[in-house]
Amino acid sequence: MDQTIKDVMQRGVVTCCVDANAVDIAVIMLDNDVSALVVIDESLNACGVVSKTDLIRSYGKDLSSTRAEDLMSPAIWTVSLDTSVYEAVQLMLQHRIHQLVIVTQAKAHRRPVAIFTSGDAVALMAGKTGPRSEAQIRCSECLRKLISIDGRGEPDKSDP
Repeated sequence: MDQTIKDVMQRGVVTCCVDANAVDIAVIMLDNDVSALVVIDESLNACGVVSKTDLIRSYGKDLSSTRAEDLMSPAIWTVSLDTSVYEAVQLMLQHRIHQLVIVTQAKAHRRPVAIFTSGDAVALMAGKTGPRSEAQIRCSECLRKLISIDGRGEPDKSDP
């Protein structure tokens, strides 16, 4: 039986908010040594992906006013934990993409829990799997801020 994404993934995904500006996105990518960020909405659901290619399209523009929602590809390709690695690789090849977002699909939520990349597939082919570096699984400051926000968009007063 083919391995599933759940069998090979390392939990953790680097994210940014939909309103993060291009400078913040570049810093998050560099600080975490990733080539793409999952864009999350106010409910922490995946709503797009910003790749380095998407980001450099804004080169020469006002980076402080260019937002993730302006840069992201909203056609986000997601798979569940039970998707086979073979199916995931075929999906990336078919759609000419380099990453798939692994999401939980509880009710109407699409919360990202990991990302599976073409680099991960190559590592599996080489027999190299293992935990990602600390830099690769660090959450962005943007995500930490979102977690402390209640449904009204204000800081949660019950959080010390």
